[in-house]
Amino acid sequence: MKERILLLFVVLAVTALALSPLCNAIASVTIYGYTDQAFYKPGDTGTLKFWIYNSGTEELIVNNVTIFYPWYNSAGLWGGNDTIVPSTATVIPAGGNWSGTDSFTVPNDGRAPSGANPIRISVSTDKTSGSSTVALTVTSVPVYLTLQNMDQLTLWLTVLAVVLVVCLLIIAAAIFFAVRGRRTMWKSDQTTTQ
Repeated sequence: MKERILLLFVVLAVTALALSPLCNAIASVTIYGYTDQAFYKPGDTGTLKFWIYNSGTEELIVNNVTIFYPWYNSAGLWGGNDTIVPSTATVIPAGGNWSGTDSFTVPNDGRAPSGANPIRISVSTDKTSGSSTVALTVTSVPVYLTLQNMDQLTLWLTVLAVVLVVCLLIIAAAIFFAVRGRRTMWKSDQTTTQ
């Protein structure tokens, strides 16, 4: 009886070990991305960079990547979406990634909403699909996050420093001559009174 139970246990253990790799086969995809600038004005062009990461345990074949910009219209009247179809079969191994870029122009006819808007990236593979968003900020007023025209700022600060030094020298000379002139007058007054 003990031998049968032990044999049954061994058969179940071997079967479980043989089938365990099939249980772990999961197709999963994660998408990351960013834009090349922090802010865009209407009429600006930009570049979207994205990565499709195979976070599963099986290799995936990319069918297409669709990018929906904030000014996308589902009726297709305004455009605003791009579909990227790899020219050759693109295989992403488990734990690997595939990257791509897409250029866009922010419309200047009022279709691009002002503020923070999401760019939606959808990917379709042979076994699964997924989507993610990337922030896109459109501003209607200029936003200066970088120091521009530093040469002009340096010039004005240099002129200000030179003018300040000249003014200090004039004030020091005026004080010096005012004090020296009074002393000479006192000396001459003292000699005449005696």
